[in-house]
Amino acid sequence: MKRILIFSLVIGAIAQVTSCKKRKYDESSAPRINAIAENAFAEMANMSDQAYKGGTFVYGIGQPIFKVGKEGSDDLYEKANCNVIITLDTVGLQDTLTIDWGNSNCTCNDGKQRRGKLIVTYNGSYYAQGTVIKYTPVNYYVNDNKVEGYMTVENMGPNSVGQPYYDVNVNGVVTLSTGEVVTYISHQIRTFTNGYNTQLWIWDDEYDITGTATAEVANGDGYVADITNALHVKVGCPYITKGTLEITPTGKSTRTIDYGQGTCDGTFTIEINGHTYTINM
Repeated sequence: MKRILIFSLVIGAIAQVTSCKKRKYDESSAPRINAIAENAFAEMANMSDQAYKGGTFVYGIGQPIFKVGKEGSDDLYEKANCNVIITLDTVGLQDTLTIDWGNSNCTCNDGKQRRGKLIVTYNGSYYAQGTVIKYTPVNYYVNDNKVEGYMTVENMGPNSVGQPYYDVNVNGVVTLSTGEVVTYISHQIRTFTNGYNTQLWIWDDEYDITGTATAEVANGDGYVADITNALHVKVGCPYITKGTLEITPTGKSTRTIDYGQGTCDGTFTIEINGHTYTINM
C-alpha cells in the first residue's frame, strides 16, 4: 500500500480565498465548511499507509499496538489512551486493516482529536491493475465532527499513453459539532505523471487530477466544483502547481481559479464577475 494524495488542496485553497477575500465579494460559506468533510476523507489514505507499515506517527500518539489476525481473535491488550490499535487481517478474499483510536478523544500528533475506527479493505497491491481499496469510517470523529460514508480507490491500469491512473470516489456525510450536516460527493481521475516506478520513494510522485465534486449543507448552502484543466500535484510541494478549477456556490456566480503554470509558490488567481484577484497562500 502506498500513500495516495487525495485532493483536499482544492477545497483548502477555496477556503483560503473565502478568508482572504470576503470583503471583496459575498462568498458562500460552503467551501470553508466542506473543507472539513474533504480533509477528513483525504487523511484516510495516509493513515492506512502509515498503519500498514506498523505506525501512525502523524495520526496517533504513543506506541501503537500492532496485531496480525482477525480483530478480537487473540488476547486483548491493555490500551493506554491514544495508543492506536492496528489490526491486519489477511484471511479471506481481501485483506482488512483496522485502525482503532478507541472510544475517547485522542489528541494526535497533527493536533486533531480523533476517536472511533477506520476500516480499510483491499484485494491487491496499490500498483496492481484491478486493485480496489475501500475506506470506511465506523463511529469515527475528527474534532468531534462525525464522519460517515466511504471512499474507494481503484487502479485502472495504464491509459492510452501508458500512464497508470486511478478512479477515486468519495460519498460522505459529516455531522459537524455544531449540528450542521454536510453531504460531500466527488469523482476524480488521478493519473501518475512521475514517480510510479520508484515505489519505495514517494517524494518524486506527481499526479494530474481531473473530476467534479458537489457539496451541500442542510441549510441549503453548497457548491459544485469542476476541474476544467487538469490540476497538477507534486507530493513534495504543499500547493497545487498548475491547472484551473471552476466553483459555483449555490445561488452565486461561478469563480474561476487558475493555479499557474507549474511553480510551487502557493500563488493563484481567482476571477469572479470580471474581476481578478491574486492570492498568496
